Amino acid sequence: MEKTIASALFVLGFILMSLSCSSNGMGSYYTFVGTVQAKDKQTSRAIASFSQAAALSAPEHRLYARYGLATVYADMGENRAAIALFDGIIQELSKDGSEPRGAFKELLYRTQYNRGLCFFALEDFDAAAAAFQAALLVDGSRWNAKRNLELSLLAKTKKHGSAASAGAVAAQKQSVPNPVLLEYIRQKEIDRWKSQQSKGTEEDSIDY
Repeated sequence: MEKTIASALFVLGFILMSLSCSSNGMGSYYTFVGTVQAKDKQTSRAIASFSQAAALSAPEHRLYARYGLATVYADMGENRAAIALFDGIIQELSKDGSEPRGAFKELLYRTQYNRGLCFFALEDFDAAAAAFQAALLVDGSRWNAKRNLELSLLAKTKKHGSAASAGAVAAQKQSVPNPVLLEYIRQKEIDRWKSQQSKGTEEDSIDY
């Protein structure tokens, strides 16, 4: 699996671009701090910083803080929480019906791509494949998304094949008689035969 959860350079590039706007300065600062903390695996601090950035930033900048927060959750293995955040970002970027451009286009690609990684980790290979396909619709040149789409489809086929094989084995086991039950029946027949033989011997020995 080609895994590239979060990118410090991507988020830092946004921060440098947005620091010139004083109204978003604090939000950008906390996004920067959260990015550094996430890179250093200071998970709790990174979550706090990204959450603070999301609360302070303007709506168009808040998306980056939420993206950073989602990638932290994904790195922690909290994939469902990460997916919920990624879904919200996609909804915001797509709400006006127009195709995002520039930095927002890159954000949309990375959001779809990382959703795919989260679904793959949850072994929801159908959803993973759909997410990687969505990422490729944003940017069809990305080889890692292409590779992960192939891996998702292969994993889906393998999973379905394993499930079918397990079902066939279970059915086969049900059609084979229980060996313990057969042994019990066989022993009962032997005991009954011995009992009949014993009775026959006693009757033959009676003197009239």
